[in-house]
Amino acid sequence: MPETNGSQTGVAISRRDCVKLMGGLALAFGAGGVLSACSGQTAEQGGTEQGGGERVLRVGIAGGSTDTIDPSMANGAMLPFAVYLNIFDSLVLMEGEEMTYQLADEITTNDDGTEWTIVIKEGVTFHNGDPLTADDVLYSLQYLSTSPNGMMGYMYVDWDSSVSDGDRTVTIRLTQPQATFVEEALAPISTIFPNGTTADQFDVEDLGSGPYKLVSFDPDSGTVIEAFEGYWGGAPEIDRIELFPMMESSSRVTALTGGQIDFAHQISSTDVATIEGAEGLAVMSGGVAHSSVYKFCLNATKAPFDDEEVRTAFKAIVDREAMVETIFRGEGEVGNDVIGKGLPGYNDAIEQRSLDFESAAQVFRDKDITSLDVLTSELVPGIKDSVDMLAQQMEKAGVALNVTEVDPANIFTDMQPIYDTQVFATYLINRPYAARAYMDTGATSPYNFSQWADEEYNALLTQASQTGGEAERTEIYDQAQQILWERGSEVMWGYAYELSAHIEGVSGVGITQSVPLFAKASMA
Repeated sequence: MPETNGSQTGVAISRRDCVKLMGGLALAFGAGGVLSACSGQTAEQGGTEQGGGERVLRVGIAGGSTDTIDPSMANGAMLPFAVYLNIFDSLVLMEGEEMTYQLADEITTNDDGTEWTIVIKEGVTFHNGDPLTADDVLYSLQYLSTSPNGMMGYMYVDWDSSVSDGDRTVTIRLTQPQATFVEEALAPISTIFPNGTTADQFDVEDLGSGPYKLVSFDPDSGTVIEAFEGYWGGAPEIDRIELFPMMESSSRVTALTGGQIDFAHQISSTDVATIEGAEGLAVMSGGVAHSSVYKFCLNATKAPFDDEEVRTAFKAIVDREAMVETIFRGEGEVGNDVIGKGLPGYNDAIEQRSLDFESAAQVFRDKDITSLDVLTSELVPGIKDSVDMLAQQMEKAGVALNVTEVDPANIFTDMQPIYDTQVFATYLINRPYAARAYMDTGATSPYNFSQWADEEYNALLTQASQTGGEAERTEIYDQAQQILWERGSEVMWGYAYELSAHIEGVSGVGITQSVPLFAKASMA
């Protein structure tokens, strides 16, 4: 087993140590399901075929030179996630509005949520023919727990007392109750690889058991994966997938319309009209359950947002309807300052926050607030546009924004500016509230960029995590969401639908946490 830092009871992880990822990173940030084709004219265009009738799907997806397919270290670009979630199996995946078992056959817990028993499917093998066993599962989960991608969900696991029977059963023992272990740990990241795998093997060896095998990986030129004919879930229909790193959405759309690729992952809403007007192309939309939530994080440790009245005024001055219509061009929905819209556990009984410009502006005038510092980075299209629109709205209230924009490649290399600024404009992949609550809003979480801390709210999060009954736990989370809405320090103004585009004839592409899954995809 890999070395750990010992028992992780009451872990307080430093912000600098683990915040390397955000939004689409870490796979602790999303939802999943199969996207539906929305529109696009038909044509004679079909899938790319090579010698012998091999079906090849060429994919344009965000990627860069620092990418790795080590699941513990993959960064915010989507290409490495798309590789490892298609070559590895996970215990649990987010599929649509539900968590579904993949490798897991059964997951149970004891009465107080301090011990979880995982039984894996029988007869699963790695691509090299070796059986996948409980030893591989225990090793993989501990490996993931030491990384920025997994340390939050697995922070209460006592690895010294957790055991494998060497066959199909793993027993995970915790240092305190965690009724939401599946939601917070397994669903975000539980990819399984061989016992003893080291970091230097992931990019050069085929280590998976998933529907596709790794042929080659190059962060600069792209990645090739091929169908695994012996896959336990059935061999994929598409024989070969070539993934090309294209960081800009516009580059992916240009490549698609020019015939260089067949599937453009994550396009901008501004590109929808281009795709819909092109012969033989279609847009796929996932709706609010498969969306990204755009937000402004207000620094609750600094003036003026250490004042709840000012935070409330800021929330009321943001014209959410205008932002959604202008930035998302109708391909999204208004947010209400709580994550998880359209997903299980979302408290839709909370009053929708409305625009109240005059009252909000008066608060800023009364408190002599004339300027605000804003930090942003165009991690996905539309973030900078949201800051521009906010600047226009705040200007009418007599408040000027001093905006600093950081290159997406560098925004998380030095975290201190994020913690120091008054406003941080960013995004997250939509996931159920229960799966995100502690990570995004818990007082000691390094992912709580607003640094808001509320004693009553955090007590409710702890209580919910230790409550086994689902109905009672839901009631507690509903109370927590109400407090977050009233006192919190994040303005979640809108949900942008997950949009991708493809040539006519491509279907069945799944998505989990914004990552495309090709196991059930086909090409006409």
